[in-house]
Amino acid sequence: MNKSGSDTETKNIVLLVLPQVQLLDIAGPCDVFTSANRFMVNDHLHSGYKIHLVSGTSEKILYSSSGMPIMCSHTIYDINFPVDTLLVGGTDLTVLNNINTDIYRFLQNISGNVRRMGSVCTGAFVLAEAGLLKGKQVTTHWKFADILQKSYPDLTVNVNPFYIRDQQIYSSGGVTSGMDLALALLEEDFGKPTASEVARHLVLYLRRPGIQPQFGNSLPDYDMMSPFVKEVRDLLKNKLGEAVTIGDMAEKMNMSVRNFSRVFLRESGLTPGRFLEKMRMDQAKNMLEYTDMSIDMIADQCGFGSSVSLRRLFLKHIALSPSQYRKSFKGE
Repeated sequence: MNKSGSDTETKNIVLLVLPQVQLLDIAGPCDVFTSANRFMVNDHLHSGYKIHLVSGTSEKILYSSSGMPIMCSHTIYDINFPVDTLLVGGTDLTVLNNINTDIYRFLQNISGNVRRMGSVCTGAFVLAEAGLLKGKQVTTHWKFADILQKSYPDLTVNVNPFYIRDQQIYSSGGVTSGMDLALALLEEDFGKPTASEVARHLVLYLRRPGIQPQFGNSLPDYDMMSPFVKEVRDLLKNKLGEAVTIGDMAEKMNMSVRNFSRVFLRESGLTPGRFLEKMRMDQAKNMLEYTDMSIDMIADQCGFGSSVSLRRLFLKHIALSPSQYRKSFKGE
């Protein structure tokens, strides 16, 4: 057990609530910490945590993205207690465009007085805008990782882990990843046995298998692609099981191989070969989820040549084998 695990002083946890927050970004970590309190009281152990919902506005009642009201005990303007850990819940990125900049000054001012600070989902954008992630390795929801990296090039986004620690800064991925992070913080504070007991109670993995990209497409949404990339994608979508070369793609677009490769990389951020591989991965994931076809047949129809090649790429990109992926998403 680490040093903080022997500390009997109650740790104040602030869950920073923003307008239109996803309810689970706040409720998930809250349930982890409150469950820990119950177990520790029952075992006559530590004082545990005191959880505070703090509004990122001047209003104490905010509405979640589902429309449910959230009653906060404090706002960023009236915190009158020492904070051990502060976690920022995520919200829609459009909300952040209109948020009062006082929240960034609040985070900057409090950052030197907290033991650790973190984010859930798109909460990483708030910490980044406050200048607290410079030079840090962070994660966020897999769908918004590219936007975060492009918006804040002075940090390094790693979309794979469910959560990341870089010194005193913690960040977690999409939505339920906040519970993965909360369990990790609990283990840091009070040891693995307590964290494991809470994970079992909440029917969670203490350390979830796989990585974030297993939950999303390898490629961005179709609507986010440029017209040029969309046209190439449409040409390829019915040819994934065939042997397709870059020369074939360039010919279909009436371009030289060199010019096609240059334009495609500029428009998509990927080489044509890498783009085709990701398309095949997405198709294979879709077929594993929604069909009962054999893995050998899926590998053939998606252009991988063999189940060995398909397995190698799945393990490389999402840290699960095709059969493990199918079981995860089909409940087998």
